[in-house]
Amino acid sequence: MLETKQFAAEYAGYSSIPVSKCYAAAETEQQQVSLLLKSFHQRLRYEQQRRSLRSLASLWPVALGVLLGFYAPLLRDLAASSSPWALTLLFPFSALVGERGLHLSRDTAEALAQFLLCAQFPLEGLLVRIVLKHRLGLFNVFSQVTCLHVVAVVYLALVSGAFRQILGS
Repeated sequence: MLETKQFAAEYAGYSSIPVSKCYAAAETEQQQVSLLLKSFHQRLRYEQQRRSLRSLASLWPVALGVLLGFYAPLLRDLAASSSPWALTLLFPFSALVGERGLHLSRDTAEALAQFLLCAQFPLEGLLVRIVLKHRLGLFNVFSQVTCLHVVAVVYLALVSGAFRQILGS
């Protein structure tokens, strides 16, 4: 290896030691590789942050459900004051718990109805998130949640005998 009498301060960082051309080239290469690795890791961190923010943003239906869950007792009171059937349409799951066919004690049924009253909107928000994750449209999401409510209301009507009263009269 030929050694030059020049000093390669910009390559090796030392000002008083003579450096060969190969060593200087190796140092330059190492600095370039470390810069490339640093930029790669920076890009990787940026992509991970973007993915985590995107997954957090996809939780908006659950967050909206939790927010509506806090106002569920107020919504129940509003629905009960407007008309009794509105309460059944809006909160069919808490009405289902009070049915005799489940054979629950009165205290258990009331506690479970109160829990379902507050948990219905967050659970529906979770359902909306799952449906939206499968890339379905907003109309499909609305129709599935509505179908869930309709099935519960029809079950309530069958169990309570409301259809018998309508058909019998």
